[in-house]
Amino acid sequence: MSTKPKWQFPPRNGGIDFVQDPSSTHFSDDPIPKLVREIIQNSLDARESGISDPVVVKFADTEVKRELIGASQLYKHLTACLERAKREKMSQEIRKVYENARNALKIPRIRCLRITDSGTTGLSDSKWDALVVREGDVRKSNAGAPGGSYGIGKNAVFNVSDAQTVFYSTRYVNGKEGRVEKMQGKATLMAHQDPATGKYLQHIGFYRASNGDPFITKYIPPFFRLEEPGTGVFIMGFNPLSSDWVDAVTSAVIENFFYAIHHKQLIVEISAGSKNVRVTHETIDQLFEARSSRKPNAYHYYLAIRDEEAEQTAEKIDKVGKLDVYLAIGSGLPNRVAYVNRNGMLITDSKEQRYNPMAPRRNGLWPDYAAVVLPSTDEGDKWVRGMENPSHDSVSSEQLLEINARREAGRVFKEVRDAIRRIIDKKVQLDQYGDRSNLYELAEMFPEDFDPSASGNRELPVEEVVPRFITSSPPGPETGPGPGPGHGLGPGPEPGHGPNPPPPAGPSPSPRPTRPPRLDNPRFIPVGQREAVIAFAMSEGAQQDKVRVALTPTGGEYYRESEIEVVEATVLNPGEHDLSIENGVVSVTPKPDERLAIRVTTKDRIDNLAFKIG
Repeated sequence: MSTKPKWQFPPRNGGIDFVQDPSSTHFSDDPIPKLVREIIQNSLDARESGISDPVVVKFADTEVKRELIGASQLYKHLTACLERAKREKMSQEIRKVYENARNALKIPRIRCLRITDSGTTGLSDSKWDALVVREGDVRKSNAGAPGGSYGIGKNAVFNVSDAQTVFYSTRYVNGKEGRVEKMQGKATLMAHQDPATGKYLQHIGFYRASNGDPFITKYIPPFFRLEEPGTGVFIMGFNPLSSDWVDAVTSAVIENFFYAIHHKQLIVEISAGSKNVRVTHETIDQLFEARSSRKPNAYHYYLAIRDEEAEQTAEKIDKVGKLDVYLAIGSGLPNRVAYVNRNGMLITDSKEQRYNPMAPRRNGLWPDYAAVVLPSTDEGDKWVRGMENPSHDSVSSEQLLEINARREAGRVFKEVRDAIRRIIDKKVQLDQYGDRSNLYELAEMFPEDFDPSASGNRELPVEEVVPRFITSSPPGPETGPGPGPGHGLGPGPEPGHGPNPPPPAGPSPSPRPTRPPRLDNPRFIPVGQREAVIAFAMSEGAQQDKVRVALTPTGGEYYRESEIEVVEATVLNPGEHDLSIENGVVSVTPKPDERLAIRVTTKDRIDNLAFKIG
């Protein structure tokens, strides 16, 4: 083959006059996150079948000598584009693109983002053509369910290239030829005049051998060669459009691929000078924790798949099959359903069914929750993938061409939402206790202020908790009534609490001296497995000193002497309050004539117990 490298822009021959390639505009907003999504999705699609090791994707900020990419030749084509833009008085934005591109190629060493993967198949002939040469073509592995469906995601790389130029390299094993290596450059400009002949050329050009073939094996410069099977993408004139692109890539990785990382399907390494980040199953926790105090929604989805067992929908749904649902319940969760594909990439967590048809309408009796949903089979994943938008961050039946297919999809997604809703109802025990279970609306509401006659409201039963009596005698067995049947007790204490103690032998202890309860009309409102709101007022005439608000389980076989340890507490009333936690018990000083509401987080589960408070 002729190995002399050359930039080749085919003649336009009266074809379409491209000024700007419209396909890349799908990815122009948030360029780094969308670059990360597209690159890693492609790598996961090309995962080597039968290998349990994770796919490894590396991002490295480096430099390449300008002669290795034919910068002098390409500079002439960029100049022709700029001259046309000036001549035809195109917008300042378009002219700026080509001014920046020329500036990026002037210097001896050109900034380059080098992205490589391993543990993948590489790009054989048809897959190579789909990525590098063809537009809108999808050629991906038959194994699993590939994430892409439009074949234009590859153009996301050009949004962070001042030079509008990307080089591709691959290495794979062919049964007949053995090891195969290829390399080729691609520039996406505008239709322009040939610097040598003046004839109009197309907007896309390639850097390759003079006979039109990619460079192969020994003719590939060492900078572009891969050490093992996989694919390399080299973004020339790298401009991250971010003050800290390493952090931006890290955030995009953990927020979009938490499932794949947690399940050891993916490792990502990011390097720029002395700054290096490695995202793995072992490091993702600390990387999430290092984010700002306001955690992204993806953090809660990650905790759901980390801490909760997947529950599968009971029924097999047409087109989709069964779904795996990871569901977390607790205060402060985003109340969203996140759809993740089987490659482990977050597609959408929108609350709008228009963009996330997996999201059920929220039941007003649900507590805060975070759910992660993914199909159990590749067939179901593939069906949903056909309704993803070009940037793969929403799902909509409107992407389907036929009206009957849209209607069918609408029916299927309704069944999906119903199945997810049943799982949430079961988790929060609405199917068992109905309105008595985990009442979110009452979490920050004083019970007596609830007006059932107001528009849209209805009367809901709330647990009335027996207050503890205050005594000056030494602590001993509790006396006095406990909540009887119908007080919303769950199926039993959490495993590990031990057997219930038998009643004490011998004669009943003498009643302790008592005085009227200091807590008036207390309420205990669970809002999660380990969170609740406690509401109470001081009895008339009681001193307004510091109140010890201990949680002691009570009621039949649920009796337990030890108090439940509180680890966090917040007063929900406005203003400042003297609140503290000592030895796992909350102490607080109510204000005069104030009904106090305190939100507490406990060490052990409390959603399955009734309590005395005092």
